[in-house]
Amino acid sequence: MMMNLRTPDLWVGMDAELRCEDPALFQLLDYWNDKRGGREMPARADIDPQELRRHLGNLILIDIEHEPTRLRYRLIGTRITGLMGRDSTGKYYDEIYEPELLASIYRSFEWIFANRRPLRTHGEAFYPDRNFYSYETLNLPLSSDGVVIDMVLGGLYFHPRTPPG
Repeated sequence: MMMNLRTPDLWVGMDAELRCEDPALFQLLDYWNDKRGGREMPARADIDPQELRRHLGNLILIDIEHEPTRLRYRLIGTRITGLMGRDSTGKYYDEIYEPELLASIYRSFEWIFANRRPLRTHGEAFYPDRNFYSYETLNLPLSSDGVVIDMVLGGLYFHPRTPPG
């Protein structure tokens, strides 16, 4: 399944087939699969940051609140914060993203909640006074009780590109 959203400075696509381009995302997916074993998904307690040292700068850990749904950054890797020029750790998505982008982000998380499996998002982003990037994210659901998705572990990788035109 592919779904796309375009805004003036961002393009977002959803890829349920997990056609990751960055090999690091396949490693992260393999790790998640190993940790879940025979379960639908692992719990946060199963994830050991020491085992993910190579990926730490590109990891995001997101707290999920339900009724109403709210997303909060629990952890954002230093490679991500350095590129974005800000550290949003501890902030809710609705405190930092514009409504159009927030709606797109929530659609991808709603897909994860409904399907209870990983989702790759990808696209292009332009950061004023910085650069134009393609990016891909692999979002991996976590559940402490095996029922409710209460966290998402994400790997986010940016690749510099030449702006179109």
